[in-house]
Amino acid sequence: MSDGSFPNSAMSDCRVAFALRPPSANWETVQLPTNPPRAFWAWFKPQHLPTAIVLQFPPGDGSSAVPVTPRHLAQILGLDPACVPMCSLFGFSFPGQGGTAPYFDHAITGPPAGADPNIVFYVDPPPMQATTAYVEPSDCDEHDSEFTADQIEEIFDSMERDWKGSLQSERQLQSLQKQLLDLQVRLGTMNRDLGSDERLYSDRSDQDDWQEARRALRDAATRLARYIKEMDAGETVYAGKKRWFVNIRKSYIIPRITFDGMGSARQEFEVYRSTMQNLVTRMQSAYHHARQEGEVRAQQVLNRIATKVASTKHKR
Repeated sequence: MSDGSFPNSAMSDCRVAFALRPPSANWETVQLPTNPPRAFWAWFKPQHLPTAIVLQFPPGDGSSAVPVTPRHLAQILGLDPACVPMCSLFGFSFPGQGGTAPYFDHAITGPPAGADPNIVFYVDPPPMQATTAYVEPSDCDEHDSEFTADQIEEIFDSMERDWKGSLQSERQLQSLQKQLLDLQVRLGTMNRDLGSDERLYSDRSDQDDWQEARRALRDAATRLARYIKEMDAGETVYAGKKRWFVNIRKSYIIPRITFDGMGSARQEFEVYRSTMQNLVTRMQSAYHHARQEGEVRAQQVLNRIATKVASTKHKR
């Protein structure tokens, strides 16, 4: 593990420093100025969260003895909490509210048993002017001025394809959000006690199966709620980034005007499209898992009991 930090820079805007920082290749160790000394692990810009920093405390690090707050962690990472639109603390997400959210100042005592072990800081994108002004030549494959006419045209075409692909994924996410919400309601409705006839005409095995099915319904509903919350949080987190893409497209891509940092911008468009597509895949997987393991499984048990109820009553 390496020492996680932002690149040395005189720039005061942490959003620009974060935009210029390369993604982590592995967990990086960040030291805390505490007594006794503590450290945590950080992963900058993971593939599934390219606008975020993911943190974990090593197991048994004694966090309860020397508590820190999300605000302390953000500042150690070089982030101004005002530039953090959303933070996830062991699975609990809260909006940053321009750095004024009270949860920034709550002591972190470690993840509860079985909870998500991650702390996630989402970072606002820098202003478009700042990004183009501070892109360094090393961040591009070549100096933008050295691209050939054919290469420039391909860069513009690539950004336009990625933008249209991300918009298609966003439309899919809107449809998936409705499906997940509808399924969540159905799971809640199915999670009920057996009726009097169902209890009377079912055997012990049926009733045990129904208790297991209800447990699966609750697990599926909990998982769905987590993904629905992630989708809601994503709309807030990526709102600023989308404005940046819209401005770049309107100002440069549509009129085909070259600009400093075209190579980096192309990568940003590609990462955003990939992020949206990955999110669609995860939401689809969550839907199918909840439906098969929750709804379908429970319905099979209820159908079996209903058949026994009808058969027994018919014999009378």
